[in-house]
Amino acid sequence: MTTLRPRFWLALAAAGLLTGGGTIIAGQTPATQAGQPTFRSGAQVVEVDVRVFDRDGRFIEDLTRDDFEVLEDGVPQRIQTLYLVQDNGVVSEPSRDTAVPPPGAAAVSTTPASARQTWIFFFDLNHLTPGGGFERARKAVEDFIRDRFKDGDLGGVIAGGRMVNNRLTSVHDELVEAVKSVKPLGDARSRFIDLTRDWPRFRDEAEAIRISNEDRDAIRAAITRACSDDADMCRTIPPDQAVRQKAKRLLQDLRRASVETLSALNGLASGLARIQGPKTVVFLSDGFFTNEMESVLRGVVGQTTRAGGRVYAIDVRGLNRGPTASTVDQMTADDPAGGPARQDLTEDGPNSLAVDTGGLMIRNENNLSRALETIARDANRYYVLGYQPVNATFDGKYHPIVVRVKRAGLRARARRGYLALEPAKMLVPQKIESTERPAEENAPAPGSAAPAPASAPSAVRLRPDAADRVQELSAGETARAGTAAAEGWAAFQRGDVSAAIGPLTEAAKDPGARPWLLYTLGLTQAALARPLDAAASWERVRQAAPEFEPVYEDLAAMYVQASDLTRALAVLRDAERRWPKEPQILNAIGVVDVRRGALDEAISSFGKAIEAAPKEATAYLNLGRAYELRYAAARHYVSSERKWVAPEGDRQKAIENYKRYIDLGGPYASQASEALIRLGWSK
Repeated sequence: MTTLRPRFWLALAAAGLLTGGGTIIAGQTPATQAGQPTFRSGAQVVEVDVRVFDRDGRFIEDLTRDDFEVLEDGVPQRIQTLYLVQDNGVVSEPSRDTAVPPPGAAAVSTTPASARQTWIFFFDLNHLTPGGGFERARKAVEDFIRDRFKDGDLGGVIAGGRMVNNRLTSVHDELVEAVKSVKPLGDARSRFIDLTRDWPRFRDEAEAIRISNEDRDAIRAAITRACSDDADMCRTIPPDQAVRQKAKRLLQDLRRASVETLSALNGLASGLARIQGPKTVVFLSDGFFTNEMESVLRGVVGQTTRAGGRVYAIDVRGLNRGPTASTVDQMTADDPAGGPARQDLTEDGPNSLAVDTGGLMIRNENNLSRALETIARDANRYYVLGYQPVNATFDGKYHPIVVRVKRAGLRARARRGYLALEPAKMLVPQKIESTERPAEENAPAPGSAAPAPASAPSAVRLRPDAADRVQELSAGETARAGTAAAEGWAAFQRGDVSAAIGPLTEAAKDPGARPWLLYTLGLTQAALARPLDAAASWERVRQAAPEFEPVYEDLAAMYVQASDLTRALAVLRDAERRWPKEPQILNAIGVVDVRRGALDEAISSFGKAIEAAPKEATAYLNLGRAYELRYAAARHYVSSERKWVAPEGDRQKAIENYKRYIDLGGPYASQASEALIRLGWSK
């Protein structure tokens, strides 16, 4: 039996950002250009993009390797390569003594085509207050995509921790519609009102933190303010208890929202590591709280830089910041007990994301279109220097980097470190070797298709093991494939799903169409975001080849995408009857149960998966998440006792399973660690 491990079912914590075995790309995307530098990830070859400016802020274009100095962990490194990337392309290391052509001689351009960019517009809905800032941000991004997005660039929109349409795309109109679909949440506004208006009022997040830390001056100021606002309430409820309880509750809410944002960024970075080329993440937020979360933030920064990403953070509040901002028109906390806030703690998170990844933090700017123009100029003009570190081991640690320019009067900006993890595998279309076989041939085998013409568009396949699955279905086939089937398979092999869909659909009209053809058609339909069509094709595969286990999980995944959880569960139950001890099936059932809100059933399914394969990590992560969700759902505030009540047993079981997942070395250990932090705070 084939053991299938589609990424859709791997873990609840990572679901939703990038689907399948790779990113689904819509539209035409150019193949990697000759001469374009490879942006690798990992510790064997470290590549750092650097921007160098003079005192007046002008970018300097004539630097060589000898002008740079790199230190890793304080140890000087030998720079081996240097590229200059600009709007008009990529050039090799500039030379100061390049010969000047004689007058009248034709200039010869050695600049290859420009590198493809990947743009991610991350709307941090947990920390975006409905109103002017949010609307300005959405409109500015729409205009930027229409006016500045280049043909061939990829783009995606993250909202609420999930990628809109669940894919990257090079289609401008699709991106614009994705941006238009982003809607604000009420949580950020509610938190601000609760913080600064509801009794007892606080001045800002910093005051809530100080009160939680039992700062006497902060507690005294909050009590004075509370009794000045409502003396009767102070006589009814002990004001010191009210102040302390509210501070603790607010702190938990702030941390929860920040962890959700960082988890989404971490998941995004994991997905981007599979895509080649530079990646620019535009992070749109009012800012978020990071107190006592430095290690989590450092991990997100490390994962982002490992993926070759830079974060450009925009404080969408512009000049409308602080306790006097007009986002809330009611009175906010001020005198008689403490003046206005002197420090905005919500700046720290976005600032660290931007500065430590080599990007920019833009604040005090109401013209967000101008901010995006600044980002576009910065993202398209930089040096890439490469070196092999003296310590070349994959030790999993964060290694700080310092990049300096030796010329006087210049300043350099670059990321500040990286995680020494094994390089991420880049899922890019591979060249298919030419064959002498005719177009009409026997059932396909991987690599058997004719090569694509040089001008043919390419796209990343839905799953990296798709050809292996088709090979399994076609094993033993002796009948020759028809012309349409062969043409569709050849296009699919190239990764050109747009060209494959027509001939495959035509070939599938035959009532006797072979299972391998129907399965390939389903993969193509799934890559084109047509889940119900893919499900129909795979239902035919299930009927014709009921022992082909991969189709059950793929089929269930399509029903989940189509929000038909009942049919998804029915397919998986059928698979469970055939393979009752298959952990992947049991995990998938648990994931669907979580989506249905059936947490008790999900816990049972994940437990069975662990019994079937006690050394496989995935089920422990999923089981920990299910226990955490049940714990959070049951947690409630008892007014008579003035405290939060929750099932401690579920919290402990969640902690045990998260720790077991980390011990087994699961790939989402950072998410498990973040969950442990959340559970520690909620005690």
